[in-house]
Amino acid sequence: MTKRALWALPAFLLTAAPLALAEKCLQLVVHPVRYDEAQVREQDVKNGFSAAIEAYERQWKREPFSLGVGDAILSGEIVENPAAEGRRAVIFCHGHTVNRYAALKYADIFYRAGWSLLLYDQRYFGRSTGDCCTLGQKEAEDLARIFAFARERFGPGCRIGLHGESMGAATALLALKRLRPAFVVADCPFADSEELFAQWIRKNLHLPAFPVLPLFEAEARRRYGYLVRETSPAAALRESLTPVCLMHGREDTLIPCSHSEELFALCRNKKSELHLFDGADHAQSIVSDPAGYEKLLLSFLNTIEA
Repeated sequence: MTKRALWALPAFLLTAAPLALAEKCLQLVVHPVRYDEAQVREQDVKNGFSAAIEAYERQWKREPFSLGVGDAILSGEIVENPAAEGRRAVIFCHGHTVNRYAALKYADIFYRAGWSLLLYDQRYFGRSTGDCCTLGQKEAEDLARIFAFARERFGPGCRIGLHGESMGAATALLALKRLRPAFVVADCPFADSEELFAQWIRKNLHLPAFPVLPLFEAEARRRYGYLVRETSPAAALRESLTPVCLMHGREDTLIPCSHSEELFALCRNKKSELHLFDGADHAQSIVSDPAGYEKLLLSFLNTIEA
């Protein structure tokens, strides 16, 4: 090996290592593990939500639909609730790696309270298609199309709200740039993609965000059209007057509850609420205290309908 090659080796390693780490992080986001319906169903049965799953599978009258949005076909179902009388409906956005089954434990609360439901698989997950996940960027565009479909289906006089968990919560908040729903229930959302990834890199890789994060962002933009810096629920919420109910576990090890606290500080509607659940990890607030979660959710709905 020549002297020039020896001098170049450290520079190569300094560049290659961060690039490899950035690639690993990127693939965890855009091409994550996908759990199928049976796996999500089994987990939520273990978590105590078998009644909600049974209601979905055996009692609710489900009307399937599919919508083409850009390069994806979204698969979902409408559940008409006779008690809603065409006046109230809610759209559910599930989180990263799962599918519509993960929303059933929340949907059951709304159905028993007299709301019609719209459940769907986000792009790349469940029965929907799509080449990749963008953690809310393209998903918010999809949600805008789903919302328009719901408006056509339920009519102009129907109050339509959104409920999202994790990535789904971020998607619902990001959609506020385009939509004016009756409300948003955001369960364990992140406030800002860059902030989230920087925290993740420091915690899990034990490295500073630079240079891994800039390389991650550059590759996300170049290969997937994923604009990390612009995927900011906080920026969308800052311009919205929609009432938002934020739910978050205090012990969330994936998205710290400080993200919901940051978002709540930006809420402009005085009917917005923030609820933190002691001892709950990521997306486990309803698991840790199902009765308390339902009580807070119904109270919020009563407040915004008053």
